[in-house]
Amino acid sequence: MYTPRKFEKREKPYKFLTLSFDDGVKQDKRFIEMLDQRGIKCTFNINSGLLGNVHNAPYPGGEVPHDEVEASELHDIYLNHEVAVHTLTHPLLDKLSEAEVICEVGDDQKALCELSGQNVFGMAYPFGRCYTEETIRIILENTPVRYSRNIASHHGFEMPDKFMEWCPTCHWREESALQLARDFIALEPTKDSLFYIWGHSYEFDMYDGWNEIAELLDLIAGHEDITYVTNGEIYKYITEE
Repeated sequence: MYTPRKFEKREKPYKFLTLSFDDGVKQDKRFIEMLDQRGIKCTFNINSGLLGNVHNAPYPGGEVPHDEVEASELHDIYLNHEVAVHTLTHPLLDKLSEAEVICEVGDDQKALCELSGQNVFGMAYPFGRCYTEETIRIILENTPVRYSRNIASHHGFEMPDKFMEWCPTCHWREESALQLARDFIALEPTKDSLFYIWGHSYEFDMYDGWNEIAELLDLIAGHEDITYVTNGEIYKYITEE
């Protein structure tokens, strides 16, 4: 069972790697096998109200399966990784009333706690950018969620300073991803550093990217000076909660 590990502050800076993948789709199963083989941790952001749905995701070249995992298998699939909120039904949060935001986020958090057996306190915003300062206030005041990722890649290795507007380093498919990985491997940090990769595992089917993600994971895995963590472990390390 996944529980966040505690990392003590130390004189030597950490080099942290974390991943965050959205939607809770069945391609996560194959992806998790790849992660587990390499000792890499990931946070999976899941829409509990859509579990078990069978449908496709369109893209300019056609469409690929976007089937959400079954509620009954969620616990076992994500056993070694962090489960986090992605709202019940993936709406545009900035278009909802306060009560609707509380329902979408709070009810998803409760359902995911029950299904995963984890203490769920993280999130990724549906559509990445569809939130406001008011959205953040509502979530913090009415739910246990304490951090949430957007999709504004900064292409650096900074530790987060705004947990409810947590920007990743890059999407797995960006042209710069491999070079950023090489730069991170070569980095001799003077302060704690974080390489944060995000995406969706159905994209590996959409863009014929299974070999591409394997190359990225192989490059970044197995380094003694890199600490492989979930998003929640970074939150707890910085906040000391």
